[in-house]
Amino acid sequence: MFHICSVRVLSGRVGSRARPSRVQRVVSGTGHPVASVCAVTARPDLPSGSSASATSAPATDPQPVLATSTRVRAAIALGLLGAALTGIGPLLGLTSPAVPAAYPAWPLLLVLALLAPALAALFARAGKPLAAAAVLVGPAAAAPGRLGQDVQFAVDAGMAARPELLRADSLLNFEPGIGWWLLAVGHVAVLAAGVLATWGTRESGAGSHRQGLLALALCAGGLGAVAVLMAPFSSDDPYLPAETALDGPVPVLVGSALLAVGVVCSAGLLAGSTDPEFVRGGLLGVALSLVAVVVPHLLSVLVLDELTFAWGPLLGLLAAAALLVLALRAGRGEAVEDVDDLRLPALTRLLTVAGTFALLAGAVALLAALTPHVVMPFGLRDPSEYPARMLFPAGFLLVAVGAGVLLPKASLLLRPVLTVLWAVVPLAAAGSLDAVFTAAQAGAEAGLGAWAAGLSVLLAAVAAVLAAIAGAVERDDVDLTEMAMRRLVLVPSLVALVLGAGAFSLPVLTAPGYSAPGVFTDFGTTSWGLVFALAAVVGATVLAPMCRPGQAAALLCGGALLVAVRALEFPLTAGRLPGAEPGLGLWCALGCVVVLLGTALAARRSAATHG
Repeated sequence: MFHICSVRVLSGRVGSRARPSRVQRVVSGTGHPVASVCAVTARPDLPSGSSASATSAPATDPQPVLATSTRVRAAIALGLLGAALTGIGPLLGLTSPAVPAAYPAWPLLLVLALLAPALAALFARAGKPLAAAAVLVGPAAAAPGRLGQDVQFAVDAGMAARPELLRADSLLNFEPGIGWWLLAVGHVAVLAAGVLATWGTRESGAGSHRQGLLALALCAGGLGAVAVLMAPFSSDDPYLPAETALDGPVPVLVGSALLAVGVVCSAGLLAGSTDPEFVRGGLLGVALSLVAVVVPHLLSVLVLDELTFAWGPLLGLLAAAALLVLALRAGRGEAVEDVDDLRLPALTRLLTVAGTFALLAGAVALLAALTPHVVMPFGLRDPSEYPARMLFPAGFLLVAVGAGVLLPKASLLLRPVLTVLWAVVPLAAAGSLDAVFTAAQAGAEAGLGAWAAGLSVLLAAVAAVLAAIAGAVERDDVDLTEMAMRRLVLVPSLVALVLGAGAFSLPVLTAPGYSAPGVFTDFGTTSWGLVFALAAVVGATVLAPMCRPGQAAALLCGGALLVAVRALEFPLTAGRLPGAEPGLGLWCALGCVVVLLGTALAARRSAATHG
């Protein structure tokens, strides 16, 4: 048990705050309990035997520094071993009988795997153990997802679509080879390295969270998550199926989902640190882990004639580049609290622009609902008439919320609602656009309504991003030291999460011979709207228990309105199908709306009780 004293040397700058010394940060990261923390000002008029010198002496105790450095060095060694196994494993054959890769990619795979632990070793050698430990977090967060994807080689190697590792040329059943086991052990070692490096680590506490950096890191992480869920390439080879994660086999779907969650969560958690070294190293590690995932796909497109470019890997590279820029910017300057490196517009201006975009998105959605979506050939029926009806409630809701955000007295109250309710536009527009694409195959031409529906989705997305950034700016002026998980909101939010998943995953209407588009079955254009809406509801129910009561209630109300529009699909579109009946998704949606509204009311009452 150590008595740690934070020594602050008086500088010539008035009002400046000195950066904590490296020893102080390392000692506070050892995981030892701290009995007391005293802030002492070093003054030349104090005698050498005063309390200042006596109390500051333990801070120079080398034992905690040695313990931290030893743990980080062990984690780096474990990370290097895991990287070597993931790079060398394919050389020994992932299957039995062994099937070679489409091209000799193992040198590149080995280099990409070694980038993160090598960078961590450089940080450790430079005397920055916190940065070294943080670098290993990104690969560790990606390891479960990458392992999940590689399980496909053990289940059905022919459906793996990983030409840099294996290219099957037959429909034989393959057993996992020694190389696959080494690959799996390598992923586990990378995960263990990240856990070991950060075990018991504590931040210095001298910094402060930069909400702008956190918002931008989450946006970059979200872009990376979308990238890993998209198709890695387009293919003319039947043995290299190019599919999105949602269309792929179950191991690929689960692994890609874990990888997407790992990218977003690690970027957000690391960007929220108070130590600039930890932020910089962590974001660099996440960027390198993304590069290791997407670069082999781009190389495969360059090498193999059967493959053509797809947008997923490029978006992944853009996300990695954004994280790299944020990492370099985060580590610049004397201290986190002294650097306004991400100056955001004023809160009022952000709210005004967000409300304007929301108002425009709602108005354009109403225009899309009132105008023809397709010009059909003579004698053919317009298939977009019923799906386009969903744009009416979507447009009205977004117009109302956008107008409310423009009002000074209601802007802060409705801003969280907008961050969730924006997804109502892609939810409504996806069905009508799906019908337009289907009609185009029969010779129809897209009308004004189709273009308006697409534009409304873009405007709504911009409004959501601006509202999210405005929320980050708003939190800068709020004391978050007393924030905690509220059980009163947590339990019903989890119930609403399950019901919301059923509302968007299960059909709200059924009919003889009709197969409704879904998230996990019959995935198509309509399914993308369901995915965005489901993600918005999941975000609202997960964040609400951690938010202030007023913001929690607003998030939950936004989710309730979004799910209510999903429930309206039955009365608005059932007329197109003879014998249509309510599906299980409708009852899940109605139950979710009730639970969300009840939870929002409980959150508001808790705010009044503690206010």
